Amino acid sequence: MILGNTYHLENRPGSSLLRHLGGLSTFVDWNRSSLTDSGGFQMEKGVSFQSPIDGEQMLLTPERSTRIQNRIGANVIMALDDVVSSVCLEAKRFEEATHRTLRWIDRCIAAHQRPSEQALFGIIQGGVDLRLRSTCIEEMNTRDAHLPGYAIGGLAGGEEKDAFCRVVAQCASKLPVNKPRYVMGVGYPLDLVVSFGKQTMKGSS
Repeated sequence: MILGNTYHLENRPGSSLLRHLGGLSTFVDWNRSSLTDSGGFQMEKGVSFQSPIDGEQMLLTPERSTRIQNRIGANVIMALDDVVSSVCLEAKRFEEATHRTLRWIDRCIAAHQRPSEQALFGIIQGGVDLRLRSTCIEEMNTRDAHLPGYAIGGLAGGEEKDAFCRVVAQCASKLPVNKPRYVMGVGYPLDLVVSFGKQTMKGSS
């Protein structure tokens, strides 16, 4: 599976061109599956980026992120979420991010224009707080009919390894066993071993 960044692909070559050319996999001559991330995080209204090419501002909302990914045409697309560094010391920030991620998943589901062609994954947030992770999982499970798979996000950011293992184990035990689980950001060998049973891993190194 090849991974594409939604923001950078929208910047260049642009999602409209990718759609015209048959989607991301066709554009890069890749005859296997592809995945696009949501492009951003950490704001209530959306996420604002400044283009490194021309300085133009781009605001990614849950709706815009989803529709760009629809045009890019990856097999798996990610909901826009709010992710906090796993070593952040502000408990309130994790609470806020978890509930924002849940509000945004509904907007992503509503904006998704190609559900029969592209699998929208919900992202489980909550830092290393098992209570918040449980809340996020329980709420995502109520939307299970709209989510062909799930991602475990917000890890591999410097947290203690035992905390990483506890969160991954908890999420794996509570998420639907009949759907793929994608552990985001992992790159160290031990992380890969811990995550192996979760089916899909995104490397960061």
